[in-house]
Amino acid sequence: MSKDPCVSVIIPTYNRAGFLPAAIQSVLAQTYGNVEIIVVDDGSTDDTGKIIIPFGDRIKYILTGNKGPAHARNAGMKAAGGKYIAFLDSDDTYLPEKIEAQVSFMESEPTVGMVFTEFSAATEAGVRQEYHLRTFHGVYDRKGWSYDDIYQVKKGLSCGGRIAECYIGDIFRYVLMDPLVSSFTILFPKKVIETVGYQNEAYHLAEDYEFTVRICKRFKAAFINIPTYVYRYHEGQVSMPGQPETKEKLLKVIRIHEVFLQAVLDWGYGDREYYSVNRDWINTRIAGLCQCIGGFWMEYGDAGKGREYFKRGLSFDPDGSENRKFLYLSFLPAGLRRVYAGASRRIRRWAY
Repeated sequence: MSKDPCVSVIIPTYNRAGFLPAAIQSVLAQTYGNVEIIVVDDGSTDDTGKIIIPFGDRIKYILTGNKGPAHARNAGMKAAGGKYIAFLDSDDTYLPEKIEAQVSFMESEPTVGMVFTEFSAATEAGVRQEYHLRTFHGVYDRKGWSYDDIYQVKKGLSCGGRIAECYIGDIFRYVLMDPLVSSFTILFPKKVIETVGYQNEAYHLAEDYEFTVRICKRFKAAFINIPTYVYRYHEGQVSMPGQPETKEKLLKVIRIHEVFLQAVLDWGYGDREYYSVNRDWINTRIAGLCQCIGGFWMEYGDAGKGREYFKRGLSFDPDGSENRKFLYLSFLPAGLRRVYAGASRRIRRWAY
Protein backbone atom coordinates (compact mmCIF):
# COMPACT_ATOMS: atom_id res chain seq x y z
CA MET A 1 0.00 0.00 0.00
CA SER A 2 1.26 3.49 -0.87
CA LYS A 3 2.85 5.49 1.94
CA ASP A 4 2.06 8.73 0.13
CA PRO A 5 -0.69 10.79 1.80
CA CYS A 6 -4.14 10.24 0.37
CA VAL A 7 -5.72 13.01 -1.70
CA SER A 8 -9.50 13.27 -1.96
CA VAL A 9 -10.59 14.73 -5.30
CA ILE A 10 -14.14 16.05 -5.11
CA ILE A 11 -16.07 16.35 -8.37
CA PRO A 12 -19.43 18.11 -7.93
CA THR A 13 -21.70 17.61 -10.92
CA TYR A 14 -25.11 18.56 -12.18
CA ASN A 15 -26.38 17.37 -15.59
CA ARG A 16 -22.88 17.03 -17.04
CA ALA A 17 -23.08 13.38 -18.13
CA GLY A 18 -21.37 14.25 -21.41
CA PHE A 19 -18.32 15.73 -19.69
CA LEU A 20 -18.03 13.75 -16.44
CA PRO A 21 -16.24 10.60 -17.76
CA ALA A 22 -13.34 12.67 -19.10
CA ALA A 23 -13.03 14.45 -15.75
CA ILE A 24 -12.91 11.14 -13.85
CA GLN A 25 -10.44 9.62 -16.31
CA SER A 26 -8.11 12.59 -15.89
CA VAL A 27 -7.90 11.86 -12.15
CA LEU A 28 -7.37 8.15 -12.74
CA ALA A 29 -4.51 9.07 -15.10
CA GLN A 30 -2.60 11.06 -12.47
CA THR A 31 1.06 10.30 -11.92
CA TYR A 32 0.25 10.33 -8.20
CA GLY A 33 -1.36 7.09 -7.10
CA ASN A 34 -2.95 7.48 -3.67
CA VAL A 35 -6.15 9.25 -4.69
CA GLU A 36 -9.81 8.78 -3.83
CA ILE A 37 -12.40 10.20 -6.22
CA ILE A 38 -15.68 11.47 -4.77
CA VAL A 39 -18.37 12.34 -7.31
CA VAL A 40 -21.18 14.36 -5.75
CA ASP A 41 -24.27 14.38 -7.97
CA ASP A 42 -26.29 17.49 -7.14
CA GLY A 43 -29.61 15.96 -8.20
CA SER A 44 -28.90 15.47 -11.93
CA THR A 45 -31.82 14.64 -14.20
CA ASP A 46 -29.69 13.33 -17.09
CA ASP A 47 -27.79 10.01 -17.38
CA THR A 48 -25.15 10.86 -14.75
CA GLY A 49 -26.17 7.92 -12.55
CA LYS A 50 -25.68 5.52 -15.45
CA ILE A 51 -22.42 6.78 -16.87
CA ILE A 52 -20.57 6.40 -13.57
CA ILE A 53 -21.48 2.68 -13.26
CA PRO A 54 -18.50 1.44 -15.36
CA PHE A 55 -16.08 3.10 -12.93
CA GLY A 56 -17.26 0.77 -10.17
CA ASP A 57 -15.40 1.03 -6.87
CA ARG A 58 -12.80 3.37 -8.35
CA ILE A 59 -15.05 6.25 -7.33
CA LYS A 60 -17.26 7.07 -4.38
CA TYR A 61 -20.65 8.30 -5.60
CA ILE A 62 -22.86 10.56 -3.48
CA LEU A 63 -26.32 11.63 -4.65
CA THR A 64 -27.82 14.77 -3.09
CA GLY A 65 -30.76 17.03 -3.77
CA ASN A 66 -30.28 19.97 -6.10
CA LYS A 67 -28.83 22.38 -3.52
CA GLY A 68 -26.00 24.02 -5.42
CA PRO A 69 -22.23 23.60 -5.88
CA ALA A 70 -21.27 24.70 -2.35
CA HIS A 71 -23.53 22.05 -0.81
CA ALA A 72 -22.10 19.43 -3.20
CA ARG A 73 -18.49 20.30 -2.36
CA ASN A 74 -19.31 20.35 1.34
CA ALA A 75 -20.87 16.88 1.10
CA GLY A 76 -17.68 15.70 -0.61
CA MET A 77 -15.42 17.28 2.00
CA LYS A 78 -17.39 15.68 4.83
CA ALA A 79 -17.01 12.27 3.16
CA ALA A 80 -13.33 12.76 2.31
CA GLY A 81 -10.78 10.48 3.92
CA GLY A 82 -7.66 12.10 2.49
CA LYS A 83 -5.03 14.25 4.15
CA TYR A 84 -5.47 16.70 1.28
CA ILE A 85 -8.53 17.85 -0.64
CA ALA A 86 -8.75 19.04 -4.24
CA PHE A 87 -11.66 20.03 -6.43
CA LEU A 88 -12.42 19.32 -10.07
CA ASP A 89 -15.38 20.79 -11.94
CA SER A 90 -17.11 18.01 -13.85
CA ASP A 91 -16.71 19.75 -17.22
CA ASP A 92 -12.95 20.23 -16.78
CA THR A 93 -9.92 17.92 -16.59
CA TYR A 94 -6.64 17.57 -14.73
CA LEU A 95 -3.28 17.39 -16.46
CA PRO A 96 -1.33 14.27 -15.36
CA GLU A 97 1.13 15.86 -12.90
CA LYS A 98 -1.34 18.08 -11.02
CA ILE A 99 -1.69 16.18 -7.77
CA GLU A 100 1.93 15.02 -7.66
CA ALA A 101 3.20 18.59 -8.01
CA GLN A 102 0.84 20.04 -5.42
CA VAL A 103 1.35 17.30 -2.83
CA SER A 104 5.12 17.49 -3.26
CA PHE A 105 4.93 21.20 -2.62
CA MET A 106 2.60 20.94 0.39
CA GLU A 107 4.70 18.25 2.03
CA SER A 108 7.69 20.62 1.86
CA GLU A 109 5.71 23.67 3.07
CA PRO A 110 3.39 22.45 5.86
CA THR A 111 2.47 25.96 7.07
CA VAL A 112 0.85 26.85 3.76
CA GLY A 113 -2.96 26.68 3.79
CA MET A 114 -3.52 26.04 0.09
CA VAL A 115 -1.69 25.84 -3.19
CA PHE A 116 -3.17 26.69 -6.58
CA THR A 117 -1.72 26.59 -10.08
CA GLU A 118 -1.75 28.01 -13.56
CA PHE A 119 -4.29 26.45 -15.91
CA SER A 120 -5.06 26.12 -19.59
CA ALA A 121 -8.25 27.07 -21.38
CA ALA A 122 -9.93 24.90 -23.98
CA THR A 123 -12.97 24.96 -26.24
CA GLU A 124 -14.51 22.14 -28.21
CA ALA A 125 -11.90 22.91 -30.88
CA GLY A 126 -8.99 22.31 -28.50
CA VAL A 127 -6.60 24.25 -26.28
CA ARG A 128 -7.28 27.95 -26.49
CA GLN A 129 -4.52 29.30 -24.28
CA GLU A 130 -1.89 27.31 -22.34
CA TYR A 131 -1.30 29.93 -19.63
CA HIS A 132 -4.74 31.37 -18.98
CA LEU A 133 -4.73 32.73 -15.40
CA ARG A 134 -3.84 36.32 -16.26
CA THR A 135 -6.48 36.38 -19.00
CA PHE A 136 -9.15 34.82 -16.80
CA HIS A 137 -8.47 37.27 -13.95
CA GLY A 138 -7.81 40.57 -15.68
CA VAL A 139 -6.73 42.23 -12.44
CA TYR A 140 -3.12 41.24 -13.11
CA ASP A 141 -2.88 43.35 -16.25
CA ARG A 142 -5.39 45.97 -15.10
CA LYS A 143 -3.35 46.80 -12.01
CA GLY A 144 0.03 45.82 -13.41
CA TRP A 145 0.63 43.16 -10.75
CA SER A 146 3.43 40.64 -11.12
CA TYR A 147 3.70 37.49 -9.02
CA ASP A 148 6.78 38.99 -7.37
CA ASP A 149 4.62 41.92 -6.24
CA ILE A 150 2.03 39.66 -4.60
CA TYR A 151 4.17 36.98 -2.95
CA GLN A 152 7.09 37.27 -0.55
CA VAL A 153 8.94 34.02 -1.38
CA LYS A 154 9.90 32.41 -4.69
CA LYS A 155 11.34 28.93 -5.18
CA GLY A 156 11.56 26.16 -7.77
CA LEU A 157 9.68 22.87 -8.00
CA SER A 158 10.24 19.94 -10.36
CA CYS A 159 7.03 19.23 -12.25
CA GLY A 160 6.66 16.96 -15.27
CA GLY A 161 10.31 17.26 -16.23
CA ARG A 162 10.27 21.05 -15.90
CA ILE A 163 11.22 23.38 -13.07
CA ALA A 164 8.17 25.42 -12.14
CA GLU A 165 8.28 28.73 -10.33
CA CYS A 166 6.52 28.56 -6.96
CA TYR A 167 5.42 31.60 -4.99
CA ILE A 168 4.49 31.72 -1.29
CA GLY A 169 3.08 34.51 0.81
CA ASP A 170 0.36 36.29 2.72
CA ILE A 171 -1.94 37.33 -0.14
CA PHE A 172 -5.12 38.14 1.79
CA ARG A 173 -5.07 41.83 0.89
CA TYR A 174 -4.61 41.07 -2.81
CA VAL A 175 -7.36 38.44 -2.87
CA LEU A 176 -9.74 40.85 -1.15
CA MET A 177 -8.87 43.59 -3.64
CA ASP A 178 -9.77 41.42 -6.62
CA PRO A 179 -10.11 37.75 -7.64
CA LEU A 180 -6.68 36.43 -8.57
CA VAL A 181 -6.74 32.76 -7.51
CA SER A 182 -7.76 29.94 -9.85
CA SER A 183 -9.91 28.53 -7.07
CA PHE A 184 -10.86 25.39 -9.00
CA THR A 185 -7.18 24.32 -9.02
CA ILE A 186 -6.61 24.52 -5.26
CA LEU A 187 -5.31 21.71 -3.07
CA PHE A 188 -5.33 22.12 0.71
CA PRO A 189 -4.96 20.07 3.89
CA LYS A 190 -8.31 18.80 5.15
CA LYS A 191 -7.48 20.15 8.62
CA VAL A 192 -7.79 23.69 7.18
CA ILE A 193 -11.58 23.21 7.31
CA GLU A 194 -11.38 23.12 11.11
CA THR A 195 -10.19 26.74 10.99
CA VAL A 196 -12.08 28.29 8.06
CA GLY A 197 -15.24 26.17 7.90
CA TYR A 198 -17.00 24.79 4.85
CA GLN A 199 -18.18 26.65 1.76
CA ASN A 200 -21.08 29.06 2.24
CA GLU A 201 -24.16 27.28 0.89
CA ALA A 202 -26.09 30.56 0.69
CA TYR A 203 -23.91 31.41 -2.32
CA HIS A 204 -24.66 29.65 -5.61
CA LEU A 205 -22.12 31.75 -7.52
CA ALA A 206 -18.58 32.79 -6.51
CA GLU A 207 -18.81 30.49 -3.47
CA ASP A 208 -15.35 29.13 -4.31
CA TYR A 209 -13.88 32.64 -4.33
CA GLU A 210 -15.28 33.41 -0.88
CA PHE A 211 -13.89 30.10 0.42
CA THR A 212 -10.38 30.97 -0.78
CA VAL A 213 -10.68 34.41 0.84
CA ARG A 214 -11.23 32.72 4.20
CA ILE A 215 -8.24 30.43 3.69
CA CYS A 216 -6.03 33.39 2.76
CA LYS A 217 -7.31 35.26 5.83
CA ARG A 218 -5.86 32.59 8.14
CA PHE A 219 -2.99 31.00 6.20
CA LYS A 220 -0.22 31.67 3.73
CA ALA A 221 -1.07 30.66 0.17
CA ALA A 222 1.08 29.40 -2.67
CA PHE A 223 1.00 29.45 -6.46
CA ILE A 224 2.73 27.05 -8.86
CA ASN A 225 3.27 28.78 -12.19
CA ILE A 226 2.69 25.81 -14.46
CA PRO A 227 -0.62 24.59 -15.96
CA THR A 228 -2.04 21.52 -14.21
CA TYR A 229 -5.72 21.94 -15.09
CA VAL A 230 -7.75 22.40 -18.28
CA TYR A 231 -10.71 24.77 -17.96
CA ARG A 232 -13.31 24.00 -20.61
CA TYR A 233 -15.33 26.81 -22.17
CA HIS A 234 -18.75 25.81 -23.43
CA GLU A 235 -22.22 27.23 -23.89
CA GLY A 236 -24.12 28.11 -20.75
CA GLN A 237 -21.22 29.41 -18.66
CA VAL A 238 -21.18 32.90 -17.18
CA SER A 239 -17.49 33.08 -18.15
CA MET A 240 -17.98 31.95 -21.77
CA PRO A 241 -16.42 34.66 -23.98
CA GLY A 242 -18.57 36.26 -26.65
CA GLN A 243 -21.93 35.39 -25.15
CA PRO A 244 -24.66 38.00 -25.61
CA GLU A 245 -25.44 40.27 -22.66
CA THR A 246 -28.78 38.71 -21.77
CA LYS A 247 -30.62 39.80 -18.64
CA GLU A 248 -30.14 36.30 -17.23
CA LYS A 249 -26.36 36.51 -17.65
CA LEU A 250 -26.30 40.06 -16.28
CA LEU A 251 -28.17 38.94 -13.17
CA LYS A 252 -25.59 36.19 -12.60
CA VAL A 253 -22.79 38.72 -12.93
CA ILE A 254 -24.55 40.93 -10.37
CA ARG A 255 -24.83 38.00 -7.92
CA ILE A 256 -21.12 37.23 -8.36
CA HIS A 257 -20.14 40.81 -7.58
CA GLU A 258 -22.45 40.85 -4.57
CA VAL A 259 -20.43 37.94 -3.17
CA PHE A 260 -17.21 39.87 -3.84
CA LEU A 261 -18.65 42.80 -1.90
CA GLN A 262 -19.87 40.65 0.98
CA ALA A 263 -16.44 39.02 1.28
CA VAL A 264 -14.84 42.44 1.70
CA LEU A 265 -17.47 43.45 4.25
CA ASP A 266 -17.16 40.19 6.22
CA TRP A 267 -13.40 39.61 6.23
CA GLY A 268 -11.94 43.09 5.76
CA TYR A 269 -14.35 45.72 7.03
CA GLY A 270 -15.81 43.34 9.62
CA ASP A 271 -12.42 42.72 11.23
CA ARG A 272 -12.20 45.97 13.16
CA GLU A 273 -8.51 45.60 14.01
CA TYR A 274 -7.59 44.85 10.40
CA TYR A 275 -9.89 47.60 9.13
CA SER A 276 -8.35 50.21 11.41
CA VAL A 277 -4.98 49.66 9.72
CA ASN A 278 -6.32 49.22 6.15
CA ARG A 279 -9.27 51.61 6.17
CA ASP A 280 -8.39 53.61 3.05
CA TRP A 281 -8.02 50.79 0.52
CA ILE A 282 -10.91 48.79 2.00
CA ASN A 283 -13.22 51.80 1.72
CA THR A 284 -12.05 52.33 -1.85
CA ARG A 285 -12.66 48.66 -2.70
CA ILE A 286 -16.16 48.72 -1.18
CA ALA A 287 -17.04 51.95 -2.99
CA GLY A 288 -15.74 50.52 -6.27
CA LEU A 289 -17.76 47.34 -5.95
CA CYS A 290 -20.89 49.34 -5.07
CA GLN A 291 -20.36 51.44 -8.17
CA CYS A 292 -19.83 48.30 -10.24
CA ILE A 293 -22.95 46.54 -8.95
CA GLY A 294 -25.01 49.73 -9.26
CA GLY A 295 -23.89 50.06 -12.86
CA PHE A 296 -24.91 46.50 -13.62
CA TRP A 297 -28.34 47.11 -12.09
CA MET A 298 -28.66 50.17 -14.34
CA GLU A 299 -27.87 48.00 -17.36
CA TYR A 300 -30.35 45.43 -16.11
CA GLY A 301 -33.01 48.14 -16.06
CA ASP A 302 -33.50 48.62 -12.32
CA ALA A 303 -32.41 52.18 -11.57
CA GLY A 304 -33.75 51.95 -8.02
CA LYS A 305 -31.40 49.14 -7.06
CA GLY A 306 -28.57 50.88 -8.86
CA ARG A 307 -29.27 54.02 -6.85
CA GLU A 308 -29.10 52.06 -3.58
CA TYR A 309 -25.60 50.84 -4.42
CA PHE A 310 -24.35 54.24 -5.58
CA LYS A 311 -25.51 55.75 -2.28
CA ARG A 312 -23.89 52.93 -0.35
CA GLY A 313 -20.64 53.50 -2.19
CA LEU A 314 -20.72 57.20 -1.32
CA SER A 315 -21.12 56.33 2.36
CA PHE A 316 -17.69 54.66 2.21
CA ASP A 317 -16.10 57.22 -0.10
CA PRO A 318 -17.98 60.53 0.13
CA ASP A 319 -15.66 62.13 -2.42
CA GLY A 320 -16.18 59.35 -4.96
CA SER A 321 -16.96 61.14 -8.22
CA GLU A 322 -17.97 57.99 -10.13
CA ASN A 323 -20.63 56.88 -7.64
CA ARG A 324 -21.93 60.45 -7.50
CA LYS A 325 -22.05 60.73 -11.30
CA PHE A 326 -23.95 57.48 -11.74
CA LEU A 327 -26.27 58.38 -8.88
CA TYR A 328 -27.26 61.49 -10.85
CA LEU A 329 -27.71 59.40 -14.00
CA SER A 330 -30.02 57.03 -12.14
CA PHE A 331 -32.59 59.83 -11.78
CA LEU A 332 -32.80 60.48 -15.52
CA PRO A 333 -35.85 59.31 -17.48
CA ALA A 334 -35.64 55.73 -18.68
CA GLY A 335 -34.93 56.71 -22.29
CA LEU A 336 -31.92 58.83 -21.35
CA ARG A 337 -30.68 56.17 -18.93
CA ARG A 338 -30.51 53.75 -21.83
CA VAL A 339 -28.42 56.25 -23.77
CA TYR A 340 -25.93 56.33 -20.90
CA ALA A 341 -26.13 52.61 -20.12
CA GLY A 342 -23.03 51.88 -22.17
CA ALA A 343 -21.03 54.18 -19.94
CA SER A 344 -21.51 51.85 -17.00
CA ARG A 345 -19.65 49.12 -18.87
CA ARG A 346 -16.46 51.09 -18.32
CA ILE A 347 -16.74 50.15 -14.66
CA ARG A 348 -15.93 46.53 -15.39
CA ARG A 349 -12.44 47.35 -16.56
CA TRP A 350 -11.31 48.35 -13.11
CA ALA A 351 -13.85 47.16 -10.53
CA TYR A 352 -14.21 43.50 -11.54
